[in-house]
Amino acid sequence: MSNSRIANYFVISSVIFSTVLLTFSMLMSIVWLPLVLLILPIMAYGYWQTLKKPYLWVIIMVAGTFLGNLVHLVEGAAVPITLFQIALAATIISMVIRRLADGDLTVRLLGLEIHFILLLALIYVSLLWSPDPMDGFIEGTRFLISVLFIYLVFNEMKKQNEMIYLLITATVIAVLLGAYALYENLTNVDVAIQNILSEGRKLRGRVTGTSHDPNRFATMFFIPLAFTACVILADTKKIYKMMAILCFAIMSGGLVVTYSRSAWVATIIMIIIIAWHYRNIKLFAYIGLIVALVLVSVPQFSYTLINAAQRFLDITAGTTDDSSRIRLLLGIAAFEMFIDSYFIGVGYRGFVERFTDYYSLQETVNVAEPHNVLYTILAELGLIGIIIYLLIIIKILMIAYWNIQKSEEMNEKIISITCFSTIIAFLIFYQFYGGGMNDNNLWLMCALAFSLNYAGSTMEKSDDKNESQTISKADIP
Repeated sequence: MSNSRIANYFVISSVIFSTVLLTFSMLMSIVWLPLVLLILPIMAYGYWQTLKKPYLWVIIMVAGTFLGNLVHLVEGAAVPITLFQIALAATIISMVIRRLADGDLTVRLLGLEIHFILLLALIYVSLLWSPDPMDGFIEGTRFLISVLFIYLVFNEMKKQNEMIYLLITATVIAVLLGAYALYENLTNVDVAIQNILSEGRKLRGRVTGTSHDPNRFATMFFIPLAFTACVILADTKKIYKMMAILCFAIMSGGLVVTYSRSAWVATIIMIIIIAWHYRNIKLFAYIGLIVALVLVSVPQFSYTLINAAQRFLDITAGTTDDSSRIRLLLGIAAFEMFIDSYFIGVGYRGFVERFTDYYSLQETVNVAEPHNVLYTILAELGLIGIIIYLLIIIKILMIAYWNIQKSEEMNEKIISITCFSTIIAFLIFYQFYGGGMNDNNLWLMCALAFSLNYAGSTMEKSDDKNESQTISKADIP
């Protein structure tokens, strides 16, 4: 049966079903049925599209990660069901059904299978001596899901245009989140009055957006900021550059009002990497122009920028700044844990429980969560764990950088530089903050780097084949 006939049958069936449902809802006076009338056909059509375009599931999952805690389908539950979790389960089910129907059970491999297996095995085995095995099991399973997510993205994202669609989707969502963050910041009257009275010396309320944590929320802007920066500096059409500049400005404002210094540092280094690869410093001029226009159009935002600048300068305050002092104590405790159990560590997620053996919670203002992914692994999984983790990261960085070196087309270069710069940004961020093992956006960019590398290799093989066919035809008299 042709696709056109399937589409016709689908439309006719939808119209008939909608008519019957609408009539029934009117007769029975059921208010919510018209909503179902609208949603079900859209969902059915969307699912039909995902069968033809599997990469759409990845885009839906990414939308779920960006929306974060905006939608909890089970409020107050021990494990709230989010859009990402629903999309992940639907992707797995859909992929299995599609693969079985097509008779295609092949799975593309990253070349990191041994590394992931060893790291996961070490995580679960370490629960035997971890002081908090239940939390370790939960977090270990989350990491297992993150690894599964990497392979789903790698197997479903196969073309460059699909990756561009994904990055555009992430940018659109991030622009909306950035606009919301700016609105929430500028309309917070009570805090605004405090700032005016203190002449910008006090820290305004930090925007958390769709997350419970402003630092986590800030990382949502890494990928779209890198993508729009690349579009601005690449040889794209002027209309695309103007749209990218506008999006970059809104997202930058959203990033600023999170007051996340770790995210600021990571973003600055990310932008420098992008500018260096394009051999172009115009982006910094654009940023200066954006700041000037914002100050002229929204004078109230000047207080936000003053507070942001003061908070950024506090990085150099050392132990006089509570945040820096606590991070220093956490780091010292991690190295002491490593010395006491250097080979296999204290057990996965054992850092928090063991921290009080070295320092009291009063000294760290009740903060015991580690704020650095490297020393966390060093303390919890020992020398074996940190070696395996570093081997994984080094392989990913090599692939991501190699993509830049061999990129020839504009889109390929945009994707490759976006992947490499954002991976670096996430790695830098998680040297100042905890939770780096389970960040889906970090692993998303790692998977895209491998997908781009695979797509480039496939394209090269195809070009070589076409070239050989052209030569052989030319030789025929």
